[in-house]
Amino acid sequence: MIIHNQHPDSCYIIQPLIYEESIEFRAYQKNIAESAYNKNTLVVLPTALGKTIIAILLTAHALYIYRRKRVLVVAPTRPLVLQHMKSFFSVLKLSQDKIAEITGKTPPLPRTAVWNNKDIRLVFATPEAIRNDLQDNRIDLNDFSLLIIDEAHRAVKDYAYTAIAKQYVNQSEHPLILAMTASPGSDTKRIHDVCNYLFIEHIKYRTEEDVDVKPYVNPIKVTWQWVSLSSKYNYIRSILKNMLDDKLRWLFQHGLLRKRGGIRWIFKRDLIDIGAEIRYNLELSQEETRASLYFALMQQSLALTLLYCVELVESQGSASLKAFLDRIEKGSSTFGSSIAEGGNSKTHKSLINDPRVKEIRTLLNTLKIEHPKVKCLIEILRGKTTEQRVQRPIVQTVNNSDNNISGSNIDTTISTVGSNTMGAIVFTQYRDTAQHIVDVLNSNNIKASRFVGQAKKQGDIGMKQEEQAQVLEAFRTGKFSVLVATSIAEEGLDIPEVDLVIFYEPIPSEIRYIQRRGRTGRRSSGSVIILAAKDSIDERHLNASKKRIEKMNQILNTIKPVLKSINRTTSPTPILDLMTNEEISTMEVSRAKLEVKMEKAIEIQTVSTLTKEVPKWIPLLDRSYTKQFVRDVNTAARKIYSSLVKKGQSGEDVDIIRDTLGFDNNILVEALKKLEKLKRIKWLDDVTITLSDNLRYIPGEVHDIYVENTLSGITLVTIDGKWHARLNHYDYEGPRHLLKKGTEFKAVSELYHDGKTFCVRIKQIV
Repeated sequence: MIIHNQHPDSCYIIQPLIYEESIEFRAYQKNIAESAYNKNTLVVLPTALGKTIIAILLTAHALYIYRRKRVLVVAPTRPLVLQHMKSFFSVLKLSQDKIAEITGKTPPLPRTAVWNNKDIRLVFATPEAIRNDLQDNRIDLNDFSLLIIDEAHRAVKDYAYTAIAKQYVNQSEHPLILAMTASPGSDTKRIHDVCNYLFIEHIKYRTEEDVDVKPYVNPIKVTWQWVSLSSKYNYIRSILKNMLDDKLRWLFQHGLLRKRGGIRWIFKRDLIDIGAEIRYNLELSQEETRASLYFALMQQSLALTLLYCVELVESQGSASLKAFLDRIEKGSSTFGSSIAEGGNSKTHKSLINDPRVKEIRTLLNTLKIEHPKVKCLIEILRGKTTEQRVQRPIVQTVNNSDNNISGSNIDTTISTVGSNTMGAIVFTQYRDTAQHIVDVLNSNNIKASRFVGQAKKQGDIGMKQEEQAQVLEAFRTGKFSVLVATSIAEEGLDIPEVDLVIFYEPIPSEIRYIQRRGRTGRRSSGSVIILAAKDSIDERHLNASKKRIEKMNQILNTIKPVLKSINRTTSPTPILDLMTNEEISTMEVSRAKLEVKMEKAIEIQTVSTLTKEVPKWIPLLDRSYTKQFVRDVNTAARKIYSSLVKKGQSGEDVDIIRDTLGFDNNILVEALKKLEKLKRIKWLDDVTITLSDNLRYIPGEVHDIYVENTLSGITLVTIDGKWHARLNHYDYEGPRHLLKKGTEFKAVSELYHDGKTFCVRIKQIV
């Protein structure tokens, strides 16, 4: 169903649901898409070679030949979901009412409305939201003729992708899955698991050396820059290593570590695993037998913390180590729950009070020498010369001039020529290091800005999605030249093109190595420089990533023959039900009218802002089409709902809501209308609203929940004062403020056992 036609200057994809001259033709994309029509396919393709375009081609095909079926696109994060939605919408002839998004920010009832509305043909969603809806029977996946899974390498163990794929294959009469990744990993078992969990029937794999890909690949030069630690850094490291060895010996002597080779071959993964084992034993043990386990957990936590400190001084620098030690002294660190896997204030206090750590802190307070990587980084960036683009390189483009669609980036291979210079991205593992690098670069007249994730970590508040977008836009327009980023910039996001990527430290993960490397060489040749300290953890990580990449390529070439076809309840070729020309034309007309209306509303809003006078004749409906107004209404609706959840059956006065939350009257009115339309609220009287009855009553037992502790992605709770249970992050949809140590609340809950641990699923806060 994909047809291509040769134009005088270029070649474009022609398909009934794709705008003409919007996607440049590439044979490997067409061939991969066509091979995925009737088999569940894992596409492994280097970053920037258009995995998203393959997904769009397959989506257009599925929507066109099955006019009563839908397509579900799943991506791991909300920003990536929104990015995909923008990319698909920019080239597909679908009106806005045919597309919807579902994320963790979408409450259950609106999600149900989307799933029940079969006129919505294309749904973009995060995996945990889908899994929750499957568990509560809000969704029937038989409606979908195609399931697209992005960043498919995540599909292992209990990640939500695995449950979604299983339910889809069970519920759909003719399931079809397209899974995409730049790297599935280098572990044979992991790759087999990804294929098994996603019911993959064949793999389409390309490298940059393949004949059909090579014309579109720009050369990337990868170099390693080695540095040597100073004597003072080596002295601090020696103290920390001696302390670490003491803890590791204790764990060996008590049979908790059982690895050949002794303490020399103990890595972070080993310590994390024994921490999980100790905590599991704690959950099952009686109170009187827990003292020895708590002491063992303290030794494990101290060992992991010290290992982290060694890594900081070797690979990051004194500023990062000092920031960490200062933070745990103040008791504000969340490191114990996210990295040390069980660290607490008592553990941290024993560490800070150790005379050897006190000596280190004294040295750090007086140390004026930067880590040698910092000096190296400044020299590289000062010597970097920006290249003029004298001609447009080979690039897959979108031409939107004929259909009045705003521009978009798809896998950054659908793009337009930007400014005449390109900047640099510096990747680093840790936020403390990122902030320190930004400060040092700016003090050396190199304009830089930090780019980190949303989550609050180790006392760092993170960046909201709006802040992330502003930073990327400033980087794109050249307001600064260096983006210093953590892992948030590695996966999927629409990061601007750069000609230089610097790894502040090597990383052992081949997946993350490939993702970082793929941030350059997209529209022209690029460079990657990896900074590494000699005789440090950097050497181990650098060698590990090299070996794993080589191993991944070998595995992908051998795994294909062992994949098996799945049993489908219908014939391999279901009866086609093509969309009519009238249906496609109606969608195009509807979309064009909406875009004209939005442009007019935005133009009026701009004029009104300049004159500071809003014409009375402009109806509120027109204003609601402006993007910012819609966002404000959605935000207000979410906050109103959250407020009502806390109030319970007593409800809340609308005037109090407005004064408390600070909403504009127009926004408040539209938010209330939206909640009423979705049947999420009802009026008790003329001024008071409460949750609607169908929200208030969910089948299930009501339990008393007490929050004992919070760990990484896990909350430990007591049920009805009797049983200890684990609350996984994907089993909770209530307000986040309730998941704090010492909080008590009632909830409609479901208790279950996952094979190892007693768990609870919170359905609704009472």
